[in-house]
Amino acid sequence: MNLTLPRDFHESSTRLAGSDRIAHVHVFEDFAAAEFHWRWLEREHAAATPYQQYDLLELWQRNVGQRAGYMPFIVVGCDTAGQPLFLWPFGKVKKGLVRTLQFLGANHVNFNFGLWRRDAAATITAMDIRKTFRQATDDGREFDLILLRNQPKIWGDVTNPFALLPHSQSPNNGRRMDLSAPGTELINQQLSGSMRRKLRAKQRRLMELPNYRYFRASAPGEVDGFLNEFFKLKSMHFSALGLKNVFEQPGVEPFVRKACHRGLANGRPLIEVHVLEADGQMLAMFAGTSSGGRFTTMFNTYTLSQHARQSPGVVLLQHMISDLADRGFKSFDLGIGEAKYKAVFCKQPELLFDTLLPLTSLGGMAAFVLTTASSLKRVVKQNPTFWAGVQAFRRRAFGKRCRTINFSGEDS
Repeated sequence: MNLTLPRDFHESSTRLAGSDRIAHVHVFEDFAAAEFHWRWLEREHAAATPYQQYDLLELWQRNVGQRAGYMPFIVVGCDTAGQPLFLWPFGKVKKGLVRTLQFLGANHVNFNFGLWRRDAAATITAMDIRKTFRQATDDGREFDLILLRNQPKIWGDVTNPFALLPHSQSPNNGRRMDLSAPGTELINQQLSGSMRRKLRAKQRRLMELPNYRYFRASAPGEVDGFLNEFFKLKSMHFSALGLKNVFEQPGVEPFVRKACHRGLANGRPLIEVHVLEADGQMLAMFAGTSSGGRFTTMFNTYTLSQHARQSPGVVLLQHMISDLADRGFKSFDLGIGEAKYKAVFCKQPELLFDTLLPLTSLGGMAAFVLTTASSLKRVVKQNPTFWAGVQAFRRRAFGKRCRTINFSGEDS
């Protein structure tokens, strides 16, 4: 590559010959070097999911990514005026012998989309994207496999340009709902009469408990107190299923805590915490991030006490969705994966796809193995009979009936 800055500045730049759309491609190997372009696209309301916010991914990389072996490899395409057309927040990481290029955030984010200036997303071609990959990866010599998972086909009103490349369906899809009415009216529209009656009965029982309330955590002490309880509950939930606790991975807890505190003082935390509590305990919690009018949940938990029989998580969702709608949010989702409670509220499918582009023979073998495993996983998860069998086996094997949702919102 022809460098425009010394390598010490962690940035390289190449002009793409024959492309009227992309005049230059830059590769940044740290966040600070890419921040100007990133912030510019955010100010210009580029198409992106909340998970591609600079502040969120920078915190993730500093606390989680670098400990897991991820190195930033942020690709920016600019026009002839030097203004960014897109930014792909990638990281390079070695999985066994395979050198992969992936979205930063790993399994701690739900959706991957990149940041796209809307006119660029509408006009870019598959050839443009392939040329950019070739230039950024030194004609494939730096990587074995480009592995881009959990990409929405459409985000808002923008079709994902990566869908122009060969791709396959992700094992899981997402679900969303449009917040197109005031809160109370919206809940009445979404839920059947029988479901509303059931939930009202459950809520009445919870409201009989001392100090019942729903609220958004707005003070540092509240956030820390609820997170302390959250991490304890998640540990018990995962232990009951015999699953690895993703929140115990190095750096994850500090990342979550810092993201919940970032922006809290001005009322716009990176991760917003919603809580239902009573009887001196947290009954349920949902936490999520937002941008561009979309709120997306990242993680949740619920009590293991006898109050769990009253479905406090679902009761909390009613309050939370009403609050978001009344505050002017336009769209809401409960992350990826299948779960009955998700279908109750979020009925609109969010189709996801994976892109696997091998660059070497080793990458080709890895792509074959990953694609085969992904297809099998999708068959199991999308077949209610198969998936029920897997869950029944888990309950018999580990002796406790307990569901849980992992960090990224996927039903494990």
